[in-house]
Amino acid sequence: MTSKEFSKGHITTVKLSDNALRVLRERYLIKDDEGNVIETPEEMFMRVAKAVAQAEGEESEELVKEFYNLMASLDFLPNSPTLMNAGRTGGQLAACFVLPIEDSMEGIFEALKNMALIHKSGGGTGYNFSKLRPAGDKVSSTNGVASGPVSFMGMFDQATEVVMQGGMRRGANMGILNADHPDVFNFIRAKTEEGKLKNFNISIGASDKFMKAVENDEDWDLINPRNGEVTKTVKARELFNLICEMAWKTGDPGMIFLDRLEETNPTPHLGKIDATNPCVPADTFVMTYEGPRQVMDLIGRKTILIIDGKPFATTEAGFFKTGEKQLFSVTTKEGYSFRATGEHPVLRVTKKTRYTIEKEWTNVSELKPNDEIMLHNHRNFKGWNGLYGEKEGYLIGLLVGDGTLKEDKAILSVWSSEKASGDGIESIKERALDAALALPHRSDFQGWYKVSGRNEYRMSLASLRELAFSLGMKPGDKTITPYMETRTSSDFARGFLQGLFDSDGSVQGSQQKGISIRLAQSDLNRLKAVQRMLARFGIVSAIYENRRHSKITDLPNGKGEVKPYKTKPQHELIISRDNVMLFAERIGFGDASKSAKLSSLLASYSRMPNRERFTATVKSITPAGTEEVYDVQVPGANAFDANGIVLHNCGEQPLLPFEACNLGSINLSHMVKDGEIDWEKLKRTTRLAVRFLDDVIDVNEYPIPIIKETVMKTRKIGLGVMGWADMLFMLRIPYDSEEAIELAKKVMSTITETGREASRELAKTRGAYPADRGTGQRNATITTIAPTGSISMIADCSSGIEPVFALEFTKEVLEGKRFTYKNKYYQQALEEGLDEAIIKRVFKTAHDISPEWHVRMQAAFQEAVDNAVSKTINLPNSASVEDVKKAYLLAFKTRCKGITVFRDGCRSEQVLYKEKHPVQQKLPIASTPPGPQPVERPFVLSGKTAKIPTSYGNLYLTVNEINGRPIEVFTTMGKSGHETMAFTEAIGRLISLALRSGVKIHHIIKQMKGIGGSQPVWHEDSVIMSVPDAIAFGLTYLGYLDKEEKEIMESMAETDMCPVCGAAMTRMEGCITCTVCGFSKC
Repeated sequence: MTSKEFSKGHITTVKLSDNALRVLRERYLIKDDEGNVIETPEEMFMRVAKAVAQAEGEESEELVKEFYNLMASLDFLPNSPTLMNAGRTGGQLAACFVLPIEDSMEGIFEALKNMALIHKSGGGTGYNFSKLRPAGDKVSSTNGVASGPVSFMGMFDQATEVVMQGGMRRGANMGILNADHPDVFNFIRAKTEEGKLKNFNISIGASDKFMKAVENDEDWDLINPRNGEVTKTVKARELFNLICEMAWKTGDPGMIFLDRLEETNPTPHLGKIDATNPCVPADTFVMTYEGPRQVMDLIGRKTILIIDGKPFATTEAGFFKTGEKQLFSVTTKEGYSFRATGEHPVLRVTKKTRYTIEKEWTNVSELKPNDEIMLHNHRNFKGWNGLYGEKEGYLIGLLVGDGTLKEDKAILSVWSSEKASGDGIESIKERALDAALALPHRSDFQGWYKVSGRNEYRMSLASLRELAFSLGMKPGDKTITPYMETRTSSDFARGFLQGLFDSDGSVQGSQQKGISIRLAQSDLNRLKAVQRMLARFGIVSAIYENRRHSKITDLPNGKGEVKPYKTKPQHELIISRDNVMLFAERIGFGDASKSAKLSSLLASYSRMPNRERFTATVKSITPAGTEEVYDVQVPGANAFDANGIVLHNCGEQPLLPFEACNLGSINLSHMVKDGEIDWEKLKRTTRLAVRFLDDVIDVNEYPIPIIKETVMKTRKIGLGVMGWADMLFMLRIPYDSEEAIELAKKVMSTITETGREASRELAKTRGAYPADRGTGQRNATITTIAPTGSISMIADCSSGIEPVFALEFTKEVLEGKRFTYKNKYYQQALEEGLDEAIIKRVFKTAHDISPEWHVRMQAAFQEAVDNAVSKTINLPNSASVEDVKKAYLLAFKTRCKGITVFRDGCRSEQVLYKEKHPVQQKLPIASTPPGPQPVERPFVLSGKTAKIPTSYGNLYLTVNEINGRPIEVFTTMGKSGHETMAFTEAIGRLISLALRSGVKIHHIIKQMKGIGGSQPVWHEDSVIMSVPDAIAFGLTYLGYLDKEEKEIMESMAETDMCPVCGAAMTRMEGCITCTVCGFSKC
């Protein structure tokens, strides 16, 4: 059944904004294997309507129609997993789950197992660790001491490393520890310590008793959960002050008011509410081991990300949708840009000297023009596989530079005078012809031919046209498409860049003025794509817009005449510093003249060029609309290459252990008619939305049976709202007013009460939820205010209950194009000639509203909401710790269920790159560098060579000696690629330098031994894990360890490091086995 096949009745026409259509096409609509959208918005809504209606048995045409109209009218939308996955195989329609953790090894590892299964299905998890005994407490079964919650949280944090190759991966995590736990101080500080809880968002579980003790400055007992004994007594304010200080510094911890959650727990007989699930939005291009990808390509699958040139694995869930949020576009002076939510931390430079860079995490909303942010350094990443090779890339580069793409063929052109000369043009022609002959071609293909009367040579080829079409290009449109960026190999990218720079690039400068490689283009988006492609090779560049403005210029018309033509503005990409050398090494010119010039200039250098610092300078931060956002967990790095973006978590729906959230939102901007709220329409929409969400519970596919069992017991739904700010605009009510507060209570009360009535009506025919104790409802809870960024963008309304972030802004859309957006209600007010004083009073943005009103609005909605309210309390950078205290205390007094505060600059204590107390040291000037110096190498050395098999081919390891002591190592790979030979040679050089500097060989073996690779091989009853592992084997095999060093290595072997997870391995049943992840060598 399609929307056109309804036999009767009104069918809503889907009216979507351009932004909404873009979001749907990019994120929601079904695509084929080629990435082509094969579903319309109408078909998507029909798919979802049919899938959800199936919960009621035999398909009802009338019910499908009602569900379809409900969504197609944009009066209501379910959360993104439902829109994406309903009606598709393996449809997981819930995004967040709570797992219990019991105080036993069995309970802890059971939680780990369930975590893996949940994240395999794409969900995130929350935990309360308060049942675990504190660090140092007695463990009777082993006569040992407990590690404590923070230590075990670290195990959860690192669990992904354990299961990287074993199928167990973790998704988003939220951790709660109650305020009376003995380890609470360590928990609060945990994320300020390097390497701790990088993948957790943490909150303190605060009871009413604790908050009252804070207010009265009373003593506070810390209690061992194992036996109920008081372990220590502290001042409640001391603990609260530390919470606020850390929140001020880092944004963590938040606070969860446990008694508020329990007061509205409809099923206390089933257990206490333990934790809330994090919601972390993100979106953009990402660098992976498979090459560049977009987040949309990585949803729901494990991925190896490349971070500063090094591989880090995500969880099994990969990227997963967490909500919809307001986005901001950050553009740098160098041309790099990204989009992210205002609370997302970016790595910002705080101090830069000639030798060091100090940096800290700073929220996007806190960035300022001229701030410097860090770029990724991918110089150690050697490449990726994909479509096509270097020859195809070279031809496409020439085509984009100086070619013509027609319906029937592609034509390449070179000029003997204007574009190249001498050896340059001949080398281009020769290289291009060689590449063209590798493509399918006719037997009479002649290659290049000279155009009569012109200094132009051409070559046309139908197969080149087919190649260009396969990459998304069209006649007259040689766009570098995302498909070309994300699906082709690094060899193709290298060839493409060489071809494009052969066509339109130049080498300029001198040793005195500095050498640069430049690329001029009239297409700014093309330059931005080239900049991204270069960055993936570790080559940093800068784009300068409008280097030459549009003007009338006399140009040849191809007929031997000169005529005036209007030229487009010219933009220029410039490669400088040591990036020039890297370009010469990794990309190079096919044009022999340009190549010779570059080589000559580089050879003239008497010193090394300035090194790249991998920073970019912020030019602007502008609102960029609302959109669906994603999160990813990257244990061990807590960062990823998304144009510099690092993501952050936030909580939303309180759940019992093993429960899941099922969300949807009503568009309040559609509930206003003629300047008044249409209460009847609001109630009708609520009733049908409740029925819809109840049906979602039955058609959902759950990751583990106990979750399905628990969800079915309570059948909780979370009906929320979006478009609240728009409704206030339409009613001419200021967000920060008592009138708005009272209206919020009335609107939400109407939805909750109507929803409960609808749930009771459903219970009459379907039965109450099994755990019901007298409410007569079908669902234990009805309402939640969840993030709605992406679905609010589809609905073309403001997000959730947040105020708007801007009334007018320039929005960046696909391929860097921009348009000016003005809030439609603001525009309408201006057109109506509304009094300026009323406009200033009503049309306020988030930054015009004080934190107090933010908290009060959250509290107003919370008063009438069953579950929790997702909202961010934004504080300016100038806010003090006292301001954080006031916000937390106000949230408690106004009976919010939790609070998250983000202060501009509050992410300065993240642990990946930030040193706790960086110290600048001035080194004395000396005639020789400090530290050990390498000994001089004699003219002649003798040594030994070993042949060791690896997955790349045979490794030939030659060790030269002085008086029997190894002093020099040469490593050669047989029958391997240039890149493998290069990194193998580099290892040998570094080992030689270490040996000549006096480093003991057992230290070198220790560092190399056990490093894992993708394809281990057997050799003499040993497993050779990788090339470094083979080198360690060879150094040991050749007998260079003395007796003492052998004893050291043998003792190390007893606790060898697991190459998969890094944990210590032990001998079991004749094998060396990792008891954590199960890896073994027998």
